[in-house]
Amino acid sequence: MAKASFFAFLVLTAGCTDVKSMEAQFADLQAQVNKLQADFAKSSSNASAANKATAASASAASKAANKALSTAESNTAAIDAVNAKIDQMFKRRPSN
Repeated sequence: MAKASFFAFLVLTAGCTDVKSMEAQFADLQAQVNKLQADFAKSSSNASAANKATAASASAASKAANKALSTAESNTAAIDAVNAKIDQMFKRRPSN
């Protein structure tokens, strides 16, 4: 009877040790999951900020391109007008 009790005690002790190990592993996994969730939230926040910055840069670039196009069109019109005046000045008038 003493041998059976001792054997039962060993089985229970081994089982408790194994449960403690599993609890430690579970706690470690839980900590890893919490860290991953925090990292994911931070990455998501950084991605959102990067998207906003990219959109702002794209908008600024678009405005600058539109302004440059407008200036180029205005300059082209002015050059055409000056060329027309120069052509008119150097045309020979028929003598009477």
